[in-house]
Formats: sequence, structure tokens, C-alpha cells
Amino acid sequence: MKKSFLILAFLVFGYTQAQENIVLNFPEDGDTIYTYNPMLTWYLMGDILMNNSREFYRITVVELQNNQDAASGVLMNTPLVRMDHLTQYQILYPYDAPALQEGIRYGWQIHKIMNNVIVGSSEAWEFIIGVPPVFTPVYYKMKLVQDGALCHADNGKFYFEIAESYNSEALIFKLFNEENTQINAQAKFNREDGELAQEINVKRTGFNQYELNFGSAVPVGIYKLVVWDTKNRKFELSFKVD
Repeated sequence: MKKSFLILAFLVFGYTQAQENIVLNFPEDGDTIYTYNPMLTWYLMGDILMNNSREFYRITVVELQNNQDAASGVLMNTPLVRMDHLTQYQILYPYDAPALQEGIRYGWQIHKIMNNVIVGSSEAWEFIIGVPPVFTPVYYKMKLVQDGALCHADNGKFYFEIAESYNSEALIFKLFNEENTQINAQAKFNREDGELAQEINVKRTGFNQYELNFGSAVPVGIYKLVVWDTKNRKFELSFKVD
């Protein structure tokens, strides 16, 4: 009787250890992510998965209901994805699976299968697909005299505006780095309807707004933008790329 109890205890302990050894990695529990086909990753502590047909991982992904936790959702809900015979520690959410939706919570879990028997399970985690924030650019006003204020670029782009008292046809500008070397850049005109015109040399009477695109490869540092108006007056602004 004592021997049987020890064997049972050993089996229960071994199964518990197997459960604890499978650790989910990404998305983290409670994460908000902004990709509809995330790379779901996990790892196995203290063990090496044998690459054979009798031993593999199973992944389950479900949509969670209101106030439902991931553990009960994975157990009870119809899977969006259930895939067997995974031998790596990651899988891209399949493009042919039901699309993940913004504002919806999802639960997922990994099982280890050996000889058609579940021998280990991860915890069940959840993530949510976030609604991407709406980007509203800040247009900095070009100045005749630099006042020491430092502006900021955003993701390889700088937004600026210049006051024009007269009609003109060409936007004349130069962009310099800290070594006073000219940098290549393109500017797009912001039309009255809020759309960016493809013509880069368009101006109008009043405030003209532009998107200056210098690319994401520009090194971190301070840059100076110089713009000339119709009367050949020189406007300047310095901005930081970080």
C-alpha cells in the first residue's frame, strides 16, 4: 500500500512538474498587441522536445467572453485555432484562421502530447487586439529668428508650416545635419481638405503645411530646416531626431 502511494505521488509530482515546465512567452498575459497575426511563442524548461511523431505540442486559441478568464475560455469555448504536431516553440497565427478583431480578448494555451496523451500543459494566458491610436501631426511654425526652441521629428518625418503673404509656385528648402551637411529630403503639401498632395512644390497664400520626409535611416541628432519664401526671406527651425 505504501509503495503504491509513493508511485502515485511520483506520477502526480511528475505531471505537475511537466505543467510548470511549459512557459508561455509572447504575447504576455494581459498584453495589448497591434498585429492581427502575432507570433505566439513559448519555451520548455529543463527538457528537450524529441522531434518524432509521438511527441509534439498542441496550441489552442479561443475568443473569450465578457468576464471569462483564459483558463475557462480555453476549456469551454470553440477554438479559433487548434493545431497539433508542432515541434518548434513558436507559431505564427495562421492567415487562414478566423481573423483576430480589435477590442476582443483572446485566450491561448499549449499542451505537450506524448503517445496521444497530454503529459504537460502551460498556463492559459490572454491578450487583446488594441485599436491603433490615431496619429495627429503637430505642425511647427517656421521662424525668421531662431528662439532656441527645439522641435521633434516623428518616425522619419517632420511637420512644419510657413506663412505666405503672396502666391508662389515653388517650395525652396534645405535640410542640414549637425555638421552643416545637406541631407536629402522630400516635402509633401497638406491640401485644404487635409490630404497630402503628391506635388512637392505647391504653395498658397496663407499658412502652408508640409510633411518633410527624410527617411528612418537618418542618424539620431539635431537637424536644421531652412525655408525661403517668395520674398527670399529665410525661415529656420531646428528639430531633434531620437
